[in-house]
Formats: sequence, structure tokens, C-alpha cells
Amino acid sequence: MSTTNDVKRLSLPWAVASKSKRSLKAQVRAGKLELEAADTTADGLRPKKPLTKKAVKRAEKKEAKERELAEAKANAQTRWHHDRKWAFASKLGFYDPAAPGIASSTRQMEFSHMAIASPPTSHRGLVFGVDAGSGWMIVHDPFTAYGDTLESPNVCYIGDLGQGKSSAMKTWGVLRQLILGRRVVVIDKKYQKDVGGGEYTPLARKLGVAPVRFSIGGGGSRINILDPRIAARLNEETHDSAEAFRTPAGQSMLVRAVMEEALRRPMTPKEGKAVRMAHRQALTDAKKAGEVAHIGHVLKALYAPNADAAKATNLTVEELREWGQDPAFELERMIEDDLAGLIDGETSSDIQLNAGLTVFDVSLLPEDGPALPIVMTIINTWLANTLYRQEEAVPTVLLIEEAWHTVQGSVTTVTRRNTKLSRALSLSCQFAFHHISDIPADSPAISMLKECGTVLLYKQQKSADALACEEMFTLPVGTAEVITKLVKGTCLFKIDQYDPFEAIHVRSPLEVELTDTDGAMKSTSTIAFTEESTDEAMEVIPA
Repeated sequence: MSTTNDVKRLSLPWAVASKSKRSLKAQVRAGKLELEAADTTADGLRPKKPLTKKAVKRAEKKEAKERELAEAKANAQTRWHHDRKWAFASKLGFYDPAAPGIASSTRQMEFSHMAIASPPTSHRGLVFGVDAGSGWMIVHDPFTAYGDTLESPNVCYIGDLGQGKSSAMKTWGVLRQLILGRRVVVIDKKYQKDVGGGEYTPLARKLGVAPVRFSIGGGGSRINILDPRIAARLNEETHDSAEAFRTPAGQSMLVRAVMEEALRRPMTPKEGKAVRMAHRQALTDAKKAGEVAHIGHVLKALYAPNADAAKATNLTVEELREWGQDPAFELERMIEDDLAGLIDGETSSDIQLNAGLTVFDVSLLPEDGPALPIVMTIINTWLANTLYRQEEAVPTVLLIEEAWHTVQGSVTTVTRRNTKLSRALSLSCQFAFHHISDIPADSPAISMLKECGTVLLYKQQKSADALACEEMFTLPVGTAEVITKLVKGTCLFKIDQYDPFEAIHVRSPLEVELTDTDGAMKSTSTIAFTEESTDEAMEVIPA
């Protein structure tokens, strides 16, 4: 039989004993806290006032700051080590800890193979930028993609002023095309005072090309409507005929367009007959004299019709003179005023198709009046006929800034005729517009834009303009809202009948320098006022 002393001598297991000790210590500590609280109350001391919200916030901020400092100190003291202590490899990150793998099966890990967006374009062509949605590179070219993803090589850029249209045209439409050995022709409309010419002047100078400049009153280049390089077809039909799909516009269409621009109305049948006969007589008379026919010969023939030609058509000289009187008067006024020094003679020797870049600077021509659209249309027709005569087709890009000048009035028919022949000429016509509203609703240019295989839509501030783009190019519903929210340098890129995607245009440092047109606005020059300049300004000139 065991005694009490024997029981006391038995030792408890370690886990039980340690647990009992921990419990006792906790109970003692709790008792001490209760005694301290009781003593505080017994001494008659008032409990502390509750802290204010400001004090609590200050305490929380202080605690957070101390915690951040402690973490930063701990991180600074942490060092990763490896058996192979190679400093160079450590800098490259070879010894950084790798995340541990997860043991799993193929069936369980199928969920990790998420859908990956496919690139919006193929890998063939010219780099434009990146897709804003997926980050894929955008590679597209009207010539490379022709017959594959699009059927028309023509391109149009539409967007408000200052949204990046010109930058895209200068890089993707000019510089990157030249890299592939292609021919680029630019009709430069925007005048830049800091360079004394069109905005393509710095780019042309950088490439060692002298722009061909036009100005009213002489001092510039001259282009002849009846240039021998422009086909001397007579009695040309309209752009809807089968002939329009085989040949570019010729002299007859140009002469008619110029006459109607001068009259500011369509010609009557009798006026048209008189002009056609005058055109034929001008070519004959110039050939006999050993000269190159120009618009001056046509004017002379209108005033003095040929008697033999009139008799051959059962008409009198007086009848032809009367029918051509109004066109002659207006054409004479235009040659002496609106088009002085532009079309009244032979084509200047500097107007030729270069192997690489050719720039026609029309920035000095007035916005109002017939000079600008007529010259731009003549250049377009001259180029189309020159390409039509080449033995081996060379891919050529024609860029027209402010193209709305070529889609208004009588010259629209000529422009439409030439763009219809783009595929046969290996020509990509690229037009820039600000708004769809710039084009008359009944203009043939509407169909011309709808047929463009590539469309770049930049920001449209007005909802009506954005909605017009959505309707014209049959974009998905709601695209107009996206167009109004585009940022500078981004556009909706649409290729043929495929859905558009948001593209970010990317430029190299050299391209950024060459495409900068904000030099005047970013100028930091100031006017230095001195006492001498102030005195000169205050000086009164005696009468």
C-alpha cells in the first residue's frame, strides 16, 4: 500500500508538467494585472481619458512608419548566398531564388493554358506599331497584303488636326516604303514657316531631294496640261465607262475639268464641242510649229477656230467662236490671274519622277480658288500616265495631304478615274482628310473612300463625325464612341472587311525628329527689349 509521501515522490510527464507550469505562469500574470488595476482604483487615481481621433491617427502613422523602417532594415541585412560565389553571375540574377514547382498532372493543369490573342496582322509587310489590346506587333503593307487580306491598295487617313496622321504618313507611308526600294510621290500642302516651305521639306532635304515648288505669278515650277507624257486622247468618256478601267485620265478630261472650274459650272454641249475642237486644233498647230502644245494654244484656237475643221463638221467659224466665247473669256482670266505661271507653258525640267522620293510642294498656293485643286489633279494625272507608260511596274505610293481639295468640283471625276486604275499601275493612293463632312454627299469621292483597302481612323472630337466614319466603313455598332476617345498617336486600323483594332504608332528617334511639325509652337525664343529698340519704337516719323 502506497503512502502519501510515495505519491508525492512520483514525477509527472514532461509535457503535462510544462503545460501546468505555463498555465500557472499565465494565471499569476493575470492576477498581477488584476491587482494593479485594483490598486489603481483604490488609490483614487482617475482612469486615463480616451484618445482623440487625431491622436489615434498619429499613433497609427507612427506605428506604420516604424514597421516600414524595420522591414527595410531587415531587407537590407538579407543576403542571398550560393556555394558558387561568382559576382558576375550574381549580378545577372543566376543565383536568385526560383519559385518551387507544383506537383500536378496534365489534366489538372489544362486550365492554365489560357486563350492567347492572335496577332491582328501577318508577319509580312512594314511595321506600323503595336496592337493596344494584345501588344502584338502590327505589320501591314498594301502591296504585300494585296490579293491576300485586301483587294484595294489605296489607303485613307481620317482624323482631327494634330492627332498623328502626318506622322504615320511620313514614316509608314514614306520612309519605310523607301527602305524596300519603292517609289514615293508626295503632294505637300501644309506650309511650315520655320522651313520656308511644305512640311515635307526637312524630310526631302535629309534624303537629298529638292522639292518641286509651285507659286502663282512665276518663280516656281510649271506643269503643262497638254504635256506629251499625258495621253492626248480626245473625246474621252466619263469615269463610268469601260475605258476608265484600262487607261488613266488624259488631256481631254483635264482640259474639260479646267474649263468647268473656270466657268464654275458644267459646260453645255455646244461649249464642250467648241473646246474639244480647240484642243484638237492646238495639238495640230503646235506640231506644225515644232512646239509643245499648252493651254495657250487652246485659248488661241477658241478665239480663232480653224475654217477647215469647222467645215468638216458642217459648222461655221462664227458658230464655233460663239460657242467657245464664254470658256475662252474665263480661261483667259484664269491663266492671267488664278493660274498665272502654273500651267501657261511647257512643263518645267525639274518635274520628273525620281527613283526614290519626289515631293511636289503646293503649300504656297492659296486655299481658296481653283489653283490648288487644279494643280494637284494635274500632278495626279501626270503621275498616272507616267506609270502607265513604264515597261516594268515599280510599286509606287502617292500621298496627298489635305486631299479634300481633289474631291470637290470638276476635278473629282479625274481623281476618281485615276484611283480606279491603281491596281493596274501598281500604285497605292493614300489620302488624308479631317472629316467625312469635307466631302460633298454627291461626290464620286465617297465611293472612292469606301473602296480603300486600308483605313486609319484617328480621333474625331465631334460625335457626328465619328458616327459618319462608323456608317461609311460599316464598323461595329459603338465604334463611334471609341473613335471619340482615342488619344494622340493611336488610331483604329481597319484592313478590308475585317474588324478594326486599336493601333499605337511607334516611331524611331530619327523618325520623331523628321516628323516633328510643332517647331513653331514649341519655340522658346523671346523678344529682347532694349533701350534702343524702345526709343526706335517711340520715335515719331515726321510727315
